[in-house]
Amino acid sequence: MRVVRLLLKPGFLVTLVTVAAVVAVTRSVPGALGGLAGALVGGLAAVAASQLGLLASVVVAGVTVQRLVVGVGPRVADWSTPHRIVSLRALPIMLSVSVRATRSPVRVRIWVAALCALGFEVALAVTAILLLATGPFTRGFALATVASLVLSLIPKRTATTTSTGWLLFSLPRAGNDIARQMEAAPMIGNAVAAAQAGDLVTAERLAAHLRETYPDLRPALAARISVLEAQGRYAEAMILAVKLTSDSTSDPQQAASSFAALAGLACATVEAGQLDPELGLSTASQAIENAATLGYPNHKLNGARAMVELLRGNLKDAIALARLAAGAGDDLLARADDLATLAKAHMAAGDNRTAREVIGEAEKLAKWWPRVANTRIRLEVAG
Repeated sequence: MRVVRLLLKPGFLVTLVTVAAVVAVTRSVPGALGGLAGALVGGLAAVAASQLGLLASVVVAGVTVQRLVVGVGPRVADWSTPHRIVSLRALPIMLSVSVRATRSPVRVRIWVAALCALGFEVALAVTAILLLATGPFTRGFALATVASLVLSLIPKRTATTTSTGWLLFSLPRAGNDIARQMEAAPMIGNAVAAAQAGDLVTAERLAAHLRETYPDLRPALAARISVLEAQGRYAEAMILAVKLTSDSTSDPQQAASSFAALAGLACATVEAGQLDPELGLSTASQAIENAATLGYPNHKLNGARAMVELLRGNLKDAIALARLAAGAGDDLLARADDLATLAKAHMAAGDNRTAREVIGEAEKLAKWWPRVANTRIRLEVAG
């Protein structure tokens, strides 16, 4: 069944049509190979063009950059702050950018940002088409840029991505719930940013205002969960997380993210002694399974899986998963949290020396983060 769903996905179908078109227009084995190489480069170039468009929207639409990652693979350099992710990875073949609106009108700014991304993709596709006659490589390149443009215009939302087409065509017609989310976005962003920066007084004040103004709005609840987690109030955060996962009106994308958050919170609540271990671990395991089933990326669940294995005493698996999570993630606090898990696993394995080295890395990212600070205290007590 999963294979059938994969085959029916727009991305797979567009890729298949592109490959068939490249082979058809080149009409020879060497030409087909050159065309497919051009298509690969063209696809990467199209992604980069849309991301450059988002960067341009910082000036045009007045949005701010939330995430800027160059490349894939192991992290080689990092300039991230609690407010913004900026990192360089080993293979600089991809560009990943996300933006957010911090001022009203939020919906208009996001729509204009999507239009900028589309404009850069269109410009690349038109330029590539004008060079079609020069050879198999450029034909493949042009076909891939057109295919990528078509794919990006298909309205789609998943657990981790929202297409340009959805922002352009679905966002303007979105209902009252989306409108309220957009209206609340600046305050929500400020609350989360304050929590991530360790300014817990400001974060608490904004969370209280969100509780009064938007008591049942999903993004506002998620922001309040972030604030409570930053304060180490895991049981309270978990109550709100359960509320989010129980919302029958949520779409699969929203539900997947909620289950992923619940998994980590359940483990942290058990670890803090605020929840029965068996209940918490069964809740976490089920939440991980639900998130994966709903399309949440498996590699982003490794941090929660590591915590489950740590609490169950499977230290070898906990160390491997926590190391993977810390290396793959870009979010500053998530990385600090994964490193705290890794340090705790080394402690449990009797390797306090390695645990101190790891927690030192975590402290460089977020010394105040509750699980990081608590791990340091335990290491000092251990001597």
